[in-house]
Amino acid sequence: MHELAAVWTEKKGLVWIGVTALIYAAVLIPFNMLSLSVAGISIRPAASLPVILGILFGPAAAWGLALGNIAGDFYGSWSLMSIFGALTNFLLPYLSYLLWHRLMKSRDARVDKKSTGIFLLVSFVAILACMVLLATCGTVFFGRPFESKFISYFGNNIFWAMTAGTVLFWLVLEPAARKRFVYGKEWMRRGIIPGK
Repeated sequence: MHELAAVWTEKKGLVWIGVTALIYAAVLIPFNMLSLSVAGISIRPAASLPVILGILFGPAAAWGLALGNIAGDFYGSWSLMSIFGALTNFLLPYLSYLLWHRLMKSRDARVDKKSTGIFLLVSFVAILACMVLLATCGTVFFGRPFESKFISYFGNNIFWAMTAGTVLFWLVLEPAARKRFVYGKEWMRRGIIPGK
């Protein structure tokens, strides 16, 4: 069974789905309710979370962030576009997880210059791909202007990922790996969590 489906059959997977959904919604909801913006661009500190949570929890983070995004959108920004927002928040952490582990496959899960560089590269590639998808969905289904929406989505997400997201990466990667607060087949292959 693919790990995106298997996560729903495992107690640990369900726990991490719930934890990531709660973390994401807890950061997302207050700012959605306040509707803070700069130059028309919403302030979304929650955008610092998808890449690092994806790296740590893979398929559980994918489901958790999609659910957390739906919960967050009910407080201030719900629309039919929220469906595509949930899809994007599903793909972004899972793509980050796959890319980071692929690029780090021969390296220990520790913070150094190379792993930080890989984190930044993964953030850029995953966010770029997902924000192109999100802006395209807005254009195709709702007639929204692609260029302005893409710039808004990408700029906001890349800013938070490269700043607060990088700090989170430095702070939590090694303790999470050491204490086995991680989930997914890629971590199993690394020997961080035991196989079944």
